[in-house]
Amino acid sequence: MSAASSRSAAYRLARHQTQSVSPLIRRSYCAATSIAQLRKPTIPAFVTEKLKDMQIEIANQFISDAPHQPASFTPANTIPTSSSDFTNNLEKMAKYYFEQGGKMFRPTVALLMANVCNAAAPKSVRLECGNEEVSVNQYKIGMISEMIHTASLVHDDVIDGSDTRRGNASVNAIWGNKMAVLVGDFILARATQILCSINRPNVIAVMASIIEDLVMGEFMQMTEKTTASEDRMQQYLQKTFKKTASLFANSCKSVALLAEGTAELQWRASEYGRHLGIAFQLVDDLLDFIASADMIGKPVAADLKLGLATGPVILAAQQYPELNVLMARKFAERGDVDRARDIVLNSNGIERTRNLARQHSQDAARIASAFPNAEGSADVLVDFALSQIDRQS
Repeated sequence: MSAASSRSAAYRLARHQTQSVSPLIRRSYCAATSIAQLRKPTIPAFVTEKLKDMQIEIANQFISDAPHQPASFTPANTIPTSSSDFTNNLEKMAKYYFEQGGKMFRPTVALLMANVCNAAAPKSVRLECGNEEVSVNQYKIGMISEMIHTASLVHDDVIDGSDTRRGNASVNAIWGNKMAVLVGDFILARATQILCSINRPNVIAVMASIIEDLVMGEFMQMTEKTTASEDRMQQYLQKTFKKTASLFANSCKSVALLAEGTAELQWRASEYGRHLGIAFQLVDDLLDFIASADMIGKPVAADLKLGLATGPVILAAQQYPELNVLMARKFAERGDVDRARDIVLNSNGIERTRNLARQHSQDAARIASAFPNAEGSADVLVDFALSQIDRQS
């Protein structure tokens, strides 16, 4: 491991002060000897630059006859757009979401994973990339991942009846549910056009499975029934994979496929995404109980108000069985939400959820620590995984 890698790993150890880190990762942590050397790894400059281009290119997907798009991305420039009032309205609504400026976390992970996979790729793949760290098609995967994610947010706001998103009025609050559904579909249609331009059936199939998983995960959430606590937790984790982790896992697998990676490399890339995505959602679910509305950008106890039992509730019910009654009626009676939240906050449900998130974070970090550290990309992937535990929003 490089000195930079050692310093990065030691930084994580000093910050988390955890004794439950796997021995493999702990050995890497101990390679650094001076606390003065500790530093948080920074996202490589090429990723930052490509994300800036990507934000412009995504927005341009929803501008009829856009005047220009950066040269780094050409195939989608030829996608025809209608100048009809109908299309212009859809484009306006879709662009509204992207102009609010998301964190671009998913494409960041995809670009970093592409870089480490390319470092282990055959020479022909590296030649295809030329002077770039990632290929045009791998760049498209990052772009598609953000578009699928945004479309899912639009649809989620309709299903949940949310009036705000990222501190602003949601599409459905401004234009109504029917138009919002069409906007989400429109974003997916544009993402599909870009995906087809990759012209790799195996990659198209992997990315298409993300949309299937999103639908299945939402269906599971809407139709979940009261079961034994162990079965309920298993169902919750399956739903978490489909609604959140699948996008990370399959985007990472797709860039590994485009790097002509071995079956093992594809599996490791996918597993990193799976563990990262599950940890990400587990932390989101516990923040719903312990963070302020300003911190997380939505009302506290939002899931309870929607009748949803997430990890902290399910685990708390094993300690306080009275929660099972509240879950069975989906917290629908007066005072149920406040009562359930109080029980969860006084239980071990929050800590057990955090421990489960920590386990998945460390599994993701273990996988990332074995990747080639091209431009420090593996260091950042490790940091992304372990920093989930401290995330406040």
